[in-house]
Amino acid sequence: KNLARAMQKYDKVVSSLFKDYEFIIINDCSTDRTGEIAESLAKKYKKVRVFHNKRNMGIGYNYKKGVKLSKKDYYSMLTGEGDSYASSIENMLKHVGEADILMSYVENPEARLLYRRIISGAFVILLNTLFGFHIKYYSGLGVNKTKLLKKIRINTNSFAYQAEIIIKLLKKGYSYKELPFYIEKERSRMEIFRIKNLIGMLSAVFRIFFEMNAKNIK
Repeated sequence: KNLARAMQKYDKVVSSLFKDYEFIIINDCSTDRTGEIAESLAKKYKKVRVFHNKRNMGIGYNYKKGVKLSKKDYYSMLTGEGDSYASSIENMLKHVGEADILMSYVENPEARLLYRRIISGAFVILLNTLFGFHIKYYSGLGVNKTKLLKKIRINTNSFAYQAEIIIKLLKKGYSYKELPFYIEKERSRMEIFRIKNLIGMLSAVFRIFFEMNAKNIK
């Protein structure tokens, strides 16, 4: 149900701004009716293509898979939950073409649970300290040029995939723009903040750090 509602919202926003676009739905081996619902959406919406993973691969893997499958100039990942305000998505898309990288930061952090605000804030401080940036947020909705994404190697399959993309593209000197984004109020613990996911994110960050520094030494 969430996926169907999300698709309706996304299609309404995107179709009001662009004529040439596509939606790629990746079913990450879900055990519920996600795959079935995705196929029904592909029949309903001509712009939708559906792909099914044989096993659960993680959000970073699915982002990379979407990049490989993408046929358009710009690429963005939206959740199947549809938990973003249509107005915020629309605002992001209206700025497409103004920079190589469009990033978003949460304008209403009070909508998030306190523990998430603390962990997210610490993550931003860590990344800015390690890489010398002054970015407001590394995990929000982003819109990037597809050709740039295909030029860099995204190693992690963890939730740190966005951070890896931002860091690598900024280090190459590409332009960016940060935009405010409003989110709906959180009511439950997010999957991203499970211990194993947090460990995966931290491991990815330090791998990126050593990778970038090894290149500088060479």
